Amino acid sequence: MLTTNNVLRPLVDELLKLNEGIKIITPIYPHRCKVFVRLVSLIGDIVATHKVSGFMSHSARKFCSWWDINHDERGKCKLGDLCHGNQVLSLSGRWKSTESKASLHCVTLRVMHNWYKGVLQHHLRFWWGFDSAFVKEVLIDNERSEADSDTMDIDDYESSNEEIGEVKNGFLSNNMKNKIRTKIGEVIVPKGVTCITSQFGEAANGKLKASEWRVLFSVYIPLVFLDCFLENEPHNILILVNTGALLQCTEIAGAKTITKDDAALFSQQYELYQSTANEIYPRIKVMPNHHYSMHIPDQLMC
Repeated sequence: MLTTNNVLRPLVDELLKLNEGIKIITPIYPHRCKVFVRLVSLIGDIVATHKVSGFMSHSARKFCSWWDINHDERGKCKLGDLCHGNQVLSLSGRWKSTESKASLHCVTLRVMHNWYKGVLQHHLRFWWGFDSAFVKEVLIDNERSEADSDTMDIDDYESSNEEIGEVKNGFLSNNMKNKIRTKIGEVIVPKGVTCITSQFGEAANGKLKASEWRVLFSVYIPLVFLDCFLENEPHNILILVNTGALLQCTEIAGAKTITKDDAALFSQQYELYQSTANEIYPRIKVMPNHHYSMHIPDQLMC
């Protein structure tokens, strides 16, 4: 502990100076301006979201700080009216003047936790159904609702069990999931690329890190998903389009350099991803992360 303190002391001394402010020359202020640097220590991965920045919690009525949209409208995956600067300043002033500040309810999500550990994880575990416990729970609930629904006519019953390609009961079939696992286990990657086991997604195999989610959807899934779904292409066309759009967005989100065309392509492909997902997985609800992802193009261009 003593050694750690000795190592950190010079850094802490420097941060204390920056906390008081230093004068530097900038292009806008050639005669110097005073700049303050303040460090807030955060514990990473406690959803890495408990940051003291102006974002409301997922469950807040106005959960998005960019757009004026209500929580119950997130399923539409549409952008609302952009918040005006004066409105944001007014709300910030009110928040600053409050006596009690619940910083845990102020969150901001960047690509790592919004896309890799948010959208990609949700897609694989809940939309594709690799979370076996969740699938079992949903199927049991469906059986109960069908048994309790005496007024359901035959047309309603048939439509509730509609299948699209390899999607059965709203999830990928067990046969398809096993095929994906098998083919991913056969992928050989060069040194330096994270190795993903074929038992990914199972609780016994542990949780995947954000970097592993990225590798899974940028290296492994692109190599295997065509082989899996092209065998019955006419029935799986929607799944192919949906997965292709997701992979395209993942590629752009992880790129080292981003152009305006890339940002526009992300928006286009993400809209395609959401529209096809609504047809393939109608029972799975849209989460706040799916709305936040519409802001990724703006974040990437910052």
